[in-house]
Amino acid sequence: MQITDIADAMIVKRLLTILLDMGVVLVMTSNRPPWGLYEGGINRDAFLPFVDALNERMVVIGMGGTHDYREDRAAVVDDASTHLPRYLCPTVDLAHPSRGDVIDAWFARGGGETRIENVPVVMGRTIAVSRANDCCAIFDFRELCDRPLGAADYIAISSRYDTIIVENVPRLTGDIYDCARRFVVLVDAAYEARTRLIIDAAVPRNELFVGFDAEVTTNDGDEEIAVEVDGKHVVGVRGNEQSMVVGEGGSSSSSSTTFLRTKDGDGRVEWSATGRIGVSLAQLSAVREVSFSFKRAESRLGEMASSSWGR
Repeated sequence: MQITDIADAMIVKRLLTILLDMGVVLVMTSNRPPWGLYEGGINRDAFLPFVDALNERMVVIGMGGTHDYREDRAAVVDDASTHLPRYLCPTVDLAHPSRGDVIDAWFARGGGETRIENVPVVMGRTIAVSRANDCCAIFDFRELCDRPLGAADYIAISSRYDTIIVENVPRLTGDIYDCARRFVVLVDAAYEARTRLIIDAAVPRNELFVGFDAEVTTNDGDEEIAVEVDGKHVVGVRGNEQSMVVGEGGSSSSSSTTFLRTKDGDGRVEWSATGRIGVSLAQLSAVREVSFSFKRAESRLGEMASSSWGR
């Protein structure tokens, strides 16, 4: 379960409430406990009764261990003389002439002639693939993650090809939030399909994902959203979450602008989910959820880098 906005929250609330009332046995997994779902989201009060219902009507089992079992598989070191590496970056010492040669070798394993393909997606849509063969496709990062693509597109691509190569992957930070969000969805789709994901990145894997948080600039005086502290800085309070808010004037609704900042607080960039400057607090939970999901994506990429992984 992943709940990132009030629409998600209300749909899940209605669906699961009906299923529980019908006596359906539900088994669910989540990276968060029930009381952590949609944490910090706008209008979360409307969702809290459902959280109480989950706690009352279901047995909640906390998997409190800290061991990442994917790391056990990721710890298997590939023999570069027999296995092609799956994560490439300038600082990796490869027993191959160049990263380009490694990518060419992976692509050649797909078999067949290089061609352009249109991969069918749900609802009658297709996605154009400019470099493909029988079992492999090559994409530039911007082709996949800087276009209006979503889970359905990535599922279709992952189902069609045994191997997906993504070139020119940058360090994923808050200043390219939308691209980072799509990349996480791509990793999830490839992981579920057991499709090999070959990454050609600018930085090592342990430096690829940069944690960030969100802060909101507001001057609307909405006490539900923000409470003035000293005339300049205010703190938005939502459940157990606190949003750092800086009193600097606002945005799309003439009231608020969302900023992203790194976890260590050494940088801040203005952000909008629509590509326009200025968004409301409604996007705040989704921004934080992407940063939260980085840990899962990093763990999955580690497992996917092992030579035994894939279909």
